[in-house]
Amino acid sequence: MVEKEVTVTSDAGVHARPAMMIVREAMRYPCKVTLIKDEVEADGKSIMSVLGLAILSGTKLKIRAEGDGESEVIDFIIRLIESDFK
Repeated sequence: MVEKEVTVTSDAGVHARPAMMIVREAMRYPCKVTLIKDEVEADGKSIMSVLGLAILSGTKLKIRAEGDGESEVIDFIIRLIESDFK
């Protein structure tokens, strides 16, 4: 299991397009991906689950992955968030 924390800096937070970018990448890996905001967990492979976290700019987000490719998927999602989804 790998878990890292990142702060969302995008002005718009994580709305539909960025959430879909996260989900698409998570689905490329066989591991379980979980996003955690304020102790509330969301399935990183479910668009509705990710959107349900209501992630705003400034939110501290933990990303956890368990299984094959866990480090790669976490590193990609962290880079995606840190680049403001560009």
